[in-house]
Amino acid sequence: MTQKKSQNLTSKQKKVYDFICACIEKNNISPTITELAEYLKVSSLRTVTQYLESLEKKELIVRLRGVGRGIRLAKIKDLVTETVMLPVVSAAGCDNMNVFAQQSFDEFITLDREFLKGCDREKVVAFRAMGDSMLDAGIETGDLVLTEITTDINQKDKVVAIVDGMALIKQINFSANAVILAPMSHDPQYRPIIMRRDFQVFGKVIEVIKNSFGGEELVYESL
Repeated sequence: MTQKKSQNLTSKQKKVYDFICACIEKNNISPTITELAEYLKVSSLRTVTQYLESLEKKELIVRLRGVGRGIRLAKIKDLVTETVMLPVVSAAGCDNMNVFAQQSFDEFITLDREFLKGCDREKVVAFRAMGDSMLDAGIETGDLVLTEITTDINQKDKVVAIVDGMALIKQINFSANAVILAPMSHDPQYRPIIMRRDFQVFGKVIEVIKNSFGGEELVYESL
């Protein structure tokens, strides 16, 4: 049985937890409160239950009430984080169409796979946002916009569209005969772009990683 490395435990709590793990691993049963008291050399069973309550609050164990030897190890989520490396394909404009969608693969970002939200990593790329027309969507200049390459787009999705060879980040809306690429900003200078109904986008925005964390600039990896 593989034990989870306990964290943020007092020395006594860790001693109790390690003893429980050892008993279950060796005997396939958990210790009784009396056995724990004997191991800890304490006379008060209440002292033992307080340790157990602390371990339960920290989600390390589960206690089955009314059951003899009812201490169980909690199912622990794997602590190993899987990361992926994504190319920063190009910059994408959030206002005027002034950024070309050129294939620039000299920048990469490494991030937790959870950011991909189940998408195939081979179909996810990052764009660096430029401009202010998507401020109401929380997208600002310098942010990394993770985009799934797909044509499966729904009303009001945030998308990356390629218009005249230029990448744009907009909200998409559909009418009877048109596709509307709309800004998400109260600033009246930003206006929607109307395309034909058969227009296809590059992909759908699945996550936005802000440009800074605690005031520190996000660091990109270069080959």
